[in-house]
Amino acid sequence: MLTLEQQERERALLSAAILDFAFIGMLLGIGIGAHSLTNLAEGVRALLMALVDLVALTVMRRLHRGRLSGFDYGTSKIEQLCSIAIAISLAVGALWVGWIAAGVAKAAHSDATPLGLSLAALSGAINLFVNVITWENVRQATRGRPSAIMEAQLSSRTTKLVSSMLVQVTMTIAAIAKDPVIVAGADALGALLVCAVMARAAWGLLAEAIPDLLDRSTNHVAGPVLRQAATALPPGFTLGGFRSRGTPRSFALEVTLACAANTDVAAARQAEARLATALAEMMPDVHVALTVRAVPAEAS
Repeated sequence: MLTLEQQERERALLSAAILDFAFIGMLLGIGIGAHSLTNLAEGVRALLMALVDLVALTVMRRLHRGRLSGFDYGTSKIEQLCSIAIAISLAVGALWVGWIAAGVAKAAHSDATPLGLSLAALSGAINLFVNVITWENVRQATRGRPSAIMEAQLSSRTTKLVSSMLVQVTMTIAAIAKDPVIVAGADALGALLVCAVMARAAWGLLAEAIPDLLDRSTNHVAGPVLRQAATALPPGFTLGGFRSRGTPRSFALEVTLACAANTDVAAARQAEARLATALAEMMPDVHVALTVRAVPAEAS
């Protein structure tokens, strides 16, 4: 049974994804039909980043329903491979649109018609309104217990909102300007701004995904939480040591508990259960593959 907080978070991400895909087609259609580089770039960016959001939503839903138990180390490797593929797509898309925008700026000429530019500005305004709504919904859902997925989504939504604000300014200038040079410059500038956002998003995805694929340590994340969770251990057990690898959203954690030499198996299992429960409560949206080993205190 999902908690009210979990339902609210899933609903916020799902509604945001639906709104995103509802307007991606409009952005791409107007961008191609009206020769608006800014709309085309924004549509490509929105499509690729929406795929990232779908991956995050899928992982969150599986976490909430306890469906990651079939994987020794969760689905982080699959998730990170998807992130790398999307990051490469973002980088290629940014280079492609940036190359065209640079050509338009150099030629000081745009093929976009006044009607097309007006439609582009209108669609940009609608997109900005949608981004404000989705940002607020995700911000509200982020309140409560800490969630790495929700914090990442809020950061992503903030980036999208700022991007759409900047783009709206350039599209409005292009729509109302009479000078062809200003029109071409504004359209190219808007496209280049979106390209910069795409490049930043690609770098962020790679920076998060590559360390996980290389099995980098996450002790800096797991350590503080584990020490706090260790206070829930029953008498006779203390934290002896630990090591971890993965990402802040999904990592494998190996813990050594120090205990008396005559401690029985039932007590050790109870200690492991308490530790697992405490970690789950402190990191509700983080997948932790926990392995606990109880050893005599002098051997820890």
